[in-house]
Amino acid sequence: MVHVLEQCRIAPPPGSVDDKYKYSLPLTFFDIPWLHFPLMKIFSFYEFSHPKAYFLDTIVPRIKHSLSLTLKHFFPLLGNLVFPTDGDIPEIRYKDGDSVSLTFAECSFDFDHLSGDQQRNDIDFHSLAPQISPASTNFGIVPILAIQVTLFPNSGICIGFTFHHIADARAFHMFKRLWASVNKFGEATLESPGIVLPFYDRTVIKDPIGLRSTFWNHFGKIKHEGSTQSPPSTNNNVRATFILRRAEVEGLKKWVISQIPDLQYVSSFTVICGYAWSCITKAGARILGDHEDVVVVGENELENFAFTVDCRSLLDPPIPGAYFGNCLMGALATTKRMQLIQEDGFLAAVNSIRKAMEERVRSKEGILQGVQNWVRDLKSINLTQLVAVVGAPRFDFYDMDFGSDLGRPKKFEVISRDNYISLSRCKANQQDFEVGLCFPKAKMDVFAEIFTDGCKGYLQNKSMSPRVQKPSRNFPHVSKL
Repeated sequence: MVHVLEQCRIAPPPGSVDDKYKYSLPLTFFDIPWLHFPLMKIFSFYEFSHPKAYFLDTIVPRIKHSLSLTLKHFFPLLGNLVFPTDGDIPEIRYKDGDSVSLTFAECSFDFDHLSGDQQRNDIDFHSLAPQISPASTNFGIVPILAIQVTLFPNSGICIGFTFHHIADARAFHMFKRLWASVNKFGEATLESPGIVLPFYDRTVIKDPIGLRSTFWNHFGKIKHEGSTQSPPSTNNNVRATFILRRAEVEGLKKWVISQIPDLQYVSSFTVICGYAWSCITKAGARILGDHEDVVVVGENELENFAFTVDCRSLLDPPIPGAYFGNCLMGALATTKRMQLIQEDGFLAAVNSIRKAMEERVRSKEGILQGVQNWVRDLKSINLTQLVAVVGAPRFDFYDMDFGSDLGRPKKFEVISRDNYISLSRCKANQQDFEVGLCFPKAKMDVFAEIFTDGCKGYLQNKSMSPRVQKPSRNFPHVSKL
């Protein structure tokens, strides 16, 4: 059970926000497609072996103070997403007095269980996520961020964030890292020579072909649901984290290179995502094959894998790495379902992702080539046959040291839509990788078996993954694994 200890609002020190930001921040064409995405929920679990009294007397005041100091540099998180009554493109508005909702709570759940890698009930995480205040529907004013700090007495603390996608993971991680640093070292951190502060100038985003209007003409017709909270998963959904060691990833890369003529390099991202995608599809095929009353997907049906590319260094000219906002371009890998569930499904997945990456990143026309067709492409995707990834191997979500009493996180979790996987570096060894998933328990059990056994097979230099039988007469479009 979770019960609230205190609810408050945190604002930056009076007069500390630069005057030029006290009006509005426009959305770019990078921001508009994310307007209707579900609220993001992320959690960082910290070990904390102190009682409730110490938490209230020491941690709570420190958290409030450090958050206030940090927010003066992140005014978009303080403000609101405002939808004009005339139907024009929304914008982020900040004014003096705007603040972030901060909740302190206490939880009786088992901290070590929730912060582990094994299967855990997904529904248990939702009570650790703060609720964003309801939107003011009369004026189309939507709060952007809420934070909850939950105490597990004598065991740990969870810092949970719920936020609208007005900035990408790189930008939001910059806020979290700076907050942790201020909490650890104090206000002097903000004056240190190496500090990286957000860059807000929207004029660096060039739009010569009018993508902003093109995207708004489509996404602006979709009714915005304000701060609607995504419903918790069913009681049968579980979350689990799978670790891929650096040696395992390198072994998978070597196997892929040995199977594709003239291929000299393949990225860790491509290999990890390709392997996870093929295992997910095989797990789904086995579950469907075990239930005769389920409508079976045809062997020629397309499976899709979506990922994003950070465009900051790829634009012409490049923009600062500290740019705060969305600066992602989507890419889509597509292949037939039957190809993914065969013995060489891993190779098919890697090839598909690799080609999609090359088309997006290495196009002679630039990273934005063909992006005007993105809306058309989105309409053609069957979302029930889509897997997407949040994060990347270069992300170190554990690089958030809150100082004495807390230190670095024990565990990081992200909650998004179903069929999303999270990918990040591993805390124990930054050369290793974490793959987080959320599925119904039956599917997770099958996935775990395929994922573990298949990796062992590749590392033993066998050109095989968990074997797939030929389609049976009873299930003409599904193979049992």
